[in-house]
Amino acid sequence: MDRCAIFVDAGYLYAAGGDLCCGTSSRSAIDLDAAAANSLLADIAGKSRLPVLRTYWYDGARDGIPTVSHQNIAAQANVKLRLGRINSRNQQKGVDALIYRDLMTLARERAICEAFLLSGDEDLREGVRAAQDQGVRVTLLGIDPSSQFHNQSRELVAEADEVMQLSRHQLQPLFSKSCPAPSQVDVKLSNDVAAALGKTFAQAWLAGASESSKIGILNHAPRIPREVDAELLRHAEAKLGDAVRGSEKIRKILRANFWAAVKDS
Repeated sequence: MDRCAIFVDAGYLYAAGGDLCCGTSSRSAIDLDAAAANSLLADIAGKSRLPVLRTYWYDGARDGIPTVSHQNIAAQANVKLRLGRINSRNQQKGVDALIYRDLMTLARERAICEAFLLSGDEDLREGVRAAQDQGVRVTLLGIDPSSQFHNQSRELVAEADEVMQLSRHQLQPLFSKSCPAPSQVDVKLSNDVAAALGKTFAQAWLAGASESSKIGILNHAPRIPREVDAELLRHAEAKLGDAVRGSEKIRKILRANFWAAVKDS
């Protein structure tokens, strides 16, 4: 089939892109416009003059529970979200296996003739080779390193049919720094405002969550999964213009009302 597909390792995109554009690879310190990132990659793949089947977006999620950001990505047209796990050391697990599976399935079924892979992980080298054995041409997409050090495996680069580097100029509009979270803040928020924000965020999360995700998050009550909790705090900061992470009172109100909305759904 004369089509191509895009495979995005989100962990690599955040780390390498954040380092290049924001000076940090810490995911909690950067925001990514995923919709714009998908459009950029689709434009690049479109230059092959092959129809784009879809974009496969791979990321880790603690306990397999998607965040609001994950749900927003999954809601985009022609995007398939695949979630691995995040372990106790904040490391992604299972993402490479998901990429390998999809790459091989599409190659074996002759669903694509070219793959655009955005990643730097050496563990994908065998997947690239196996897809090539099925007649698929693999273009490896990389991100310009911010220093002299490489951010992609040399072995993976050598295995690809072609390598294309994304520049700071291309990626800068997609990245921005998150609002810092000072340790001490004088938060002047009423209980009603904080409660409303907790409920609003919960409603947004619930709108895109599957039944299994809802059950999964309820099983963790009263602890909100780390990524979801971080998004809740950023939601409050973005809406109010104040950092709330230094206020234990406000955090408790946000979380309590998040759970109230989830349990009432």
